Amino acid sequence: MKKLILIALSMILVPMFIFSETYTYYVYQNNVEIGNISVEFDPHSYIGKTTTVLQVGPNTVKYVGQTKYDNAWTFKEYSLDIYVDSQKQVSLKSSYDGQKIKNDFNGITLKTYEVKDAIILDNNLILDHIFAIYYKQLTDGTYTSFVPQLVLNQLTWNYAVLNIEIKSTDNENFVISSSGVDQYITFKNDRLTKLEIPSQLIEVTEIKKEVKEKSYIEKDITFPSFDGFELNGSLMFPNEIQNNKKMPPIVLVHGSGANDRNETIGYMSPFLQLSEGLVNNGYIVLKYDKRNFTMMKNNQDTSNIMPIDFIKDAQAAIKYLKTIPEVDSDKIIVIGHSEGASFLPYIVKDEKVAAAVALSPGLIEITDLMVYQIEYQINYLKKFNFDNSQNATIALLENLLVQLKEVNNDMKNGKIDPDKVYLDYYKGSYLIQWSELTKNTVEEFISMEVPLLIINGTQDLKTPYELLTEKENQLKQKKNLEIVYIENMGHELYRSYTGVFEDAVIDQILNWLKKVL
Repeated sequence: MKKLILIALSMILVPMFIFSETYTYYVYQNNVEIGNISVEFDPHSYIGKTTTVLQVGPNTVKYVGQTKYDNAWTFKEYSLDIYVDSQKQVSLKSSYDGQKIKNDFNGITLKTYEVKDAIILDNNLILDHIFAIYYKQLTDGTYTSFVPQLVLNQLTWNYAVLNIEIKSTDNENFVISSSGVDQYITFKNDRLTKLEIPSQLIEVTEIKKEVKEKSYIEKDITFPSFDGFELNGSLMFPNEIQNNKKMPPIVLVHGSGANDRNETIGYMSPFLQLSEGLVNNGYIVLKYDKRNFTMMKNNQDTSNIMPIDFIKDAQAAIKYLKTIPEVDSDKIIVIGHSEGASFLPYIVKDEKVAAAVALSPGLIEITDLMVYQIEYQINYLKKFNFDNSQNATIALLENLLVQLKEVNNDMKNGKIDPDKVYLDYYKGSYLIQWSELTKNTVEEFISMEVPLLIINGTQDLKTPYELLTEKENQLKQKKNLEIVYIENMGHELYRSYTGVFEDAVIDQILNWLKKVL
C-alpha cells in the first residue's frame, strides 16, 4: 500500500517540478566581468527567484529576490534581501492586491502606493521580472512600473512608481525604456539569453566571455582620518609606471550622500569612468569610500556625522598621498564633484596642492540651492508636459518644494532645531553647519590660491548651468580660473537621455592640467 502511495505521489509531483528551470548568467561592464546571476523560474507555478552577485569596488553585494505572480503575471508578493560581504543589510517585503502596493523594510512599514496594473521591475538586475514581462506578452506601449529599490531611500521613494516604454523588435526581442535608459532584451525558446544596457556598458549573457585585463594597477588601501576613523579606498597606478619616477596624483572627492569610492548610483559609477580615464593618461588616482557609506555598511550610527568630517577626510587623503613613494607631492590635484566641489576651498586650505577641479559645484547656500533645484526641475518638466505625462512627478516636486521652502525660511530665521530631523533625512545640526559652509561659496572660490577649473553640464538639473553663468563675472575676479560648459551633460557626468558617461569631462581636465602643472 505504501509503495502505491509513493508511486502516486511521484506521478503528481513530477509534472509540478519538471518545468522549473535554473539559468545562470554572467554580468559584464565595459567587457569586464563584475558578477553573476542565478534565476529559478517556473512558468507553471508563477514563482521566480533571482540571486544577483556583483563586485562593487572591494565589496561583494548579493541581491536575493523572490516574486510570486498571479496567472496574468502581475506580481502579488516580492521579497528582497541585500547582503554586503555576506552580512545581511536589507530585508524588503512588498505586496500588491491590484490597487495598493504595501512595503515593509526590516520590519518597519514604509510608504504605500495606490496604483493599478503595475509591473514590477527592480533595477538590481532581478531577471525573473524580465521573464514575467516576456510571459505577460505586452503590446508596445507605456506601462506603470514599480521599482522596489527606490522605496529603500526616503529621497527616492516618491519616484518608485514610474512609466516605462516597451517596444518589440520581433517576437523574441524587445526594448524597455525608463528615464532615458534603454534595456535591450533577447529571448530564445522562451528563455532569456541576453540583456544589454548600452548606455551603462552593461551586458548580461549566458555565455562567459574572456576576462578583459585592466589597463592599470589598482590596490585596495586603508588610511586614517583626523579622528582615527579608517577610510577604505583604491590607489590606481598607470601600468607603465617606472621605478624611481614620481607621478602627479589626483584625489577624487564625492558629492553628498553615502557614496562608495566610485560614486555608484544604480548603474552609474561616474568616479569609476573618471578614475580610469585619468590613470590611463599618466596620473596616480586615489578614491575612497565616504565614511557614512562605510558606517552604514557596518550597521553603525551615522547621526553624529557632520559636513566638516567629509572635508577633513579629503584632507586625510591628501596627506596619505604624500606618503606614497611614486607620488610627486608638488603636483597633487583635488577633483571634487557636487558637494565635494563646493567644499574645495576648505579642502585645499593649508594643504600643499597644485590645482583643483570643481565638477558641478553648488554655488549658493545649501537650503537656497535645494529650493532653486526643485523650482528649476518643475519648470523644466512643464516645458515638456504637452501630454500631461509628467503631472504626477510635477505634483510630487511641488509638494517637496513646500517643505523645502519651510526649511529654508527656518534657516534664514535661525529656527532650525539642531536635534530635529528635517526632510526625513537631515539632522538640524548637520543642516546648520552645511549652511554655514556654503554661505559664501563664490567668495571662497575666488580666494583660492591654486588654479581652479569649473565644469558644468548644460543638462544639469541639480546644479543648473544657468546658476554658474549668473556667477561667472564675479568668479572671474580669480585670475587662474577657467570655466567650461559641456553640452547635454547631466549632474552625474553622464549624457542626458542616453546615460553614457561624458568622456569630454576627462578630456577637459587633461587639457587644462597640461597648462597649469
